[in-house]
Amino acid sequence: MVAYSTVEGYYSWRNPISGSWFIQALCDELKTNGTKRDLLTLLTFVCRRVALDYQSVVPSDYDMDNKKQVPTITSTLTRLVFFHSRQ
Repeated sequence: MVAYSTVEGYYSWRNPISGSWFIQALCDELKTNGTKRDLLTLLTFVCRRVALDYQSVVPSDYDMDNKKQVPTITSTLTRLVFFHSRQ
Protein backbone atom coordinates (compact mmCIF):
# COMPACT_ATOMS: atom_id res chain seq x y z
CA MET A 1 0.00 0.00 0.00
CA VAL A 2 1.20 3.47 -0.88
CA ALA A 3 -0.49 6.72 0.14
CA TYR A 4 0.48 9.96 -1.57
CA SER A 5 -0.41 13.33 -0.12
CA THR A 6 -1.70 14.52 -3.50
CA VAL A 7 -2.23 13.52 -7.10
CA GLU A 8 0.93 13.38 -9.24
CA GLY A 9 1.78 16.73 -10.80
CA TYR A 10 0.03 18.84 -8.16
CA TYR A 11 1.16 20.70 -5.05
CA SER A 12 1.03 19.17 -1.62
CA TRP A 13 0.16 21.94 0.80
CA ARG A 14 1.86 22.55 4.13
CA ASN A 15 1.03 25.03 6.86
CA PRO A 16 4.31 26.57 8.12
CA ILE A 17 3.12 26.22 11.73
CA SER A 18 1.00 23.06 11.91
CA GLY A 19 2.58 21.06 9.06
CA SER A 20 1.26 19.28 5.99
CA TRP A 21 -2.47 18.85 5.55
CA PHE A 22 -2.04 15.14 4.80
CA ILE A 23 0.04 14.40 7.90
CA GLN A 24 -2.30 16.46 10.12
CA ALA A 25 -5.29 14.48 8.85
CA LEU A 26 -3.44 11.16 9.13
CA CYS A 27 -2.43 11.83 12.74
CA ASP A 28 -5.97 12.93 13.63
CA GLU A 29 -7.45 9.80 12.05
CA LEU A 30 -4.96 7.49 13.78
CA LYS A 31 -5.76 9.11 17.14
CA THR A 32 -9.51 8.95 16.59
CA ASN A 33 -10.00 5.62 14.79
CA GLY A 34 -6.56 3.98 14.71
CA THR A 35 -7.58 0.89 16.69
CA LYS A 36 -11.20 0.76 15.47
CA ARG A 37 -10.86 0.72 11.68
CA ASP A 38 -8.72 -1.03 9.08
CA LEU A 39 -5.87 0.83 7.36
CA LEU A 40 -7.60 1.33 4.00
CA THR A 41 -10.65 2.81 5.71
CA LEU A 42 -8.42 5.10 7.79
CA LEU A 43 -6.69 6.35 4.65
CA THR A 44 -10.04 6.86 2.93
CA PHE A 45 -11.10 9.01 5.90
CA VAL A 46 -7.81 10.92 5.57
CA CYS A 47 -8.54 11.60 1.89
CA ARG A 48 -11.97 12.92 2.79
CA ARG A 49 -10.62 15.16 5.57
CA VAL A 50 -7.95 16.67 3.34
CA ALA A 51 -10.34 17.17 0.41
CA LEU A 52 -13.13 18.77 2.44
CA ASP A 53 -11.54 20.38 5.51
CA TYR A 54 -8.56 22.19 4.00
CA GLN A 55 -8.20 25.04 1.51
CA SER A 56 -5.24 27.29 0.75
CA VAL A 57 -5.37 30.91 1.88
CA VAL A 58 -2.91 33.02 -0.10
CA PRO A 59 -4.78 36.27 -0.82
CA SER A 60 -1.65 37.91 -2.22
CA ASP A 61 -1.36 35.26 -4.99
CA TYR A 62 -4.51 34.65 -7.03
CA ASP A 63 -3.07 31.46 -8.61
CA MET A 64 -2.42 29.89 -5.19
CA ASP A 65 -5.47 31.14 -3.26
CA ASN A 66 -8.50 28.93 -2.50
CA LYS A 67 -6.87 25.71 -3.74
CA LYS A 68 -7.71 22.18 -2.61
CA GLN A 69 -5.78 18.92 -2.32
CA VAL A 70 -6.83 15.28 -2.70
CA PRO A 71 -4.57 12.43 -1.52
CA THR A 72 -4.17 9.21 -3.50
CA ILE A 73 -4.09 5.61 -2.24
CA THR A 74 -2.69 2.65 -4.18
CA SER A 75 -3.21 -0.77 -2.65
CA THR A 76 -2.57 -4.38 -3.53
CA LEU A 77 -3.51 -5.64 -0.08
CA THR A 78 -5.48 -8.87 -0.03
CA ARG A 79 -6.48 -8.66 3.62
CA LEU A 80 -7.55 -6.04 6.11
CA VAL A 81 -4.77 -4.48 8.18
CA PHE A 82 -5.57 -3.37 11.74
CA PHE A 83 -3.51 -1.61 14.39
CA HIS A 84 -3.94 -2.81 17.96
CA SER A 85 -3.42 -0.68 21.06
CA ARG A 86 -0.43 -1.37 23.26
CA GLN A 87 -1.17 -3.41 26.35
